[in-house]
Amino acid sequence: MTWAYLNNSFQKKDDVLISPYDRGFLFGDGVYELIPSYSGQMFLYDEHISRLARSLEAVSIDKPQQWKNLERIILDLLQRNKFHNQAVYIQVTRGQDKTRSHIPNETTAPTLFIESSELSADLLQPNFTEPLLDVGMEEDLRWSRCDIKAITLLGNVMTLDKLSYGGLEEVIFFKDNLITEGAKSNIFFVFGEEIVTPSLSENILSGITRNYFINLLRQNNLNVIEREISVNEVEEADEIWFSSSGKTLGVVRKINNKLVLEKDFKNTMAYKAIELFRQDILI
Repeated sequence: MTWAYLNNSFQKKDDVLISPYDRGFLFGDGVYELIPSYSGQMFLYDEHISRLARSLEAVSIDKPQQWKNLERIILDLLQRNKFHNQAVYIQVTRGQDKTRSHIPNETTAPTLFIESSELSADLLQPNFTEPLLDVGMEEDLRWSRCDIKAITLLGNVMTLDKLSYGGLEEVIFFKDNLITEGAKSNIFFVFGEEIVTPSLSENILSGITRNYFINLLRQNNLNVIEREISVNEVEEADEIWFSSSGKTLGVVRKINNKLVLEKDFKNTMAYKAIELFRQDILI
């Protein structure tokens, strides 16, 4: 049996019900966060909650009633669901209106939904499997505020669904000839001794794991640069990584079936980054 939390109470996952008049269902009018938990300890909790607060403010949704109790609620949920490593999903919508209207009622109270599921955390295993990905490249047709972690992910879903028929697992999005991010990840490129990631903009989410790796790598005297990256530079990259809270770090093996990673995985910058992450978490 697994549990979730809705508004003010814990409920069995199979029993959770939300009205079709909730604005999240009708309009995708909401935001979300995903927080990894390793051995019962949430990873970068403060950073994730701060970003959730920024997303709520950006779309003018009030904080839910239980905002000050979020950490306690999540810790309780982790104990109830008992998985060793878990992914905690938090969603806040503008709430349930009495009628469908583009303009929300001023008295609508936010809906808070929290669930947790088992997280594989493969990279923390002693002999972890090389996290290699086959990906595609697509023009970024999503909305222009990807810096807000909104639940409206139709563009991401459509692109990944199309690519999945070719066995591809992620996408490198580009817009106006510049790389933005993946459909569910931020992106890093390695050029020689430089690790480069696109500068933040309204087209790119300020990833918590992205920022974690930037700081971790710099603390270990590796050269990390934030700048614009053109589509033409992709073929020049020695390595390409994706970072996310759910998968931590994935390394591109092929783009549209063209080989990218030509060296032994243990000789890559990505392997060094993963080892630094393992040391940080497993202390």
